[in-house]
Amino acid sequence: MRKLLVSTVLMLSITTILFAQGTMVKPYTMYQNEMIKPKIGQEAAFEKAVMAHIAKFHTADPYKARLSRLDMGMGSDGWYMFSMGPTNYTALDGQPNGNNAAHDDDWNKNIAPLVSEYGETTLWRLNEDISFTPANYMPEKVDVWQIKVKPGMRYKFEELCKKVSKIYADKKYPFSFRVFYNDLFAQSSYNAAIVFSFNKWADLDLDMAYKADYEAVYGAGSWDNFWEDWRSCVDKTDEVIRSFVK
Repeated sequence: MRKLLVSTVLMLSITTILFAQGTMVKPYTMYQNEMIKPKIGQEAAFEKAVMAHIAKFHTADPYKARLSRLDMGMGSDGWYMFSMGPTNYTALDGQPNGNNAAHDDDWNKNIAPLVSEYGETTLWRLNEDISFTPANYMPEKVDVWQIKVKPGMRYKFEELCKKVSKIYADKKYPFSFRVFYNDLFAQSSYNAAIVFSFNKWADLDLDMAYKADYEAVYGAGSWDNFWEDWRSCVDKTDEVIRSFVK
């Protein structure tokens, strides 16, 4: 009984300390992503309604939003993503959804009737230390690698990402290499993602000479070693290409 009491007091003390230190959290970048599937044949009307909604209620941080269509990969069977951010947990307390009657009324009247299904909502936090974001970042499209990092191997994953982001920064590539972590526990799904930006499909035909750039910094054969190390720390990777609706 005494051990249980001591354990309880200790846990309460730790919880108090964590919340007391909440004001000291380093600023961070996080996005709230919600999956939405419009009714078949209503895609154009759905896009128009959501873009009008964004123009009314989601034009400024921390509630700025963008709508994207899943073009390739998992979810390309009609799904869209409504992404709000950059934001943070404090801002979520005052988000328009549930706190702004006009916002909710607009969604319920003009968008909800066009929706077939709502999917999951997730939170993704950017790790800026191992990422590269080009200037004036506002891509037309993104190629997203959804990743499941093996347990205990995040350190190795981050070592690899840091090497890649250095090449992007040194060579001043016009495309992003942004590494995000799922901010919710997700043992059965993806716990990381890498977002590569581009503006038109033709960008994917560009010869970036990336292997040569990588090996110029890390040595001959380092590119093959990179992928060997990747397989040692990554359980699976799925690729999704999204286009932002204008």
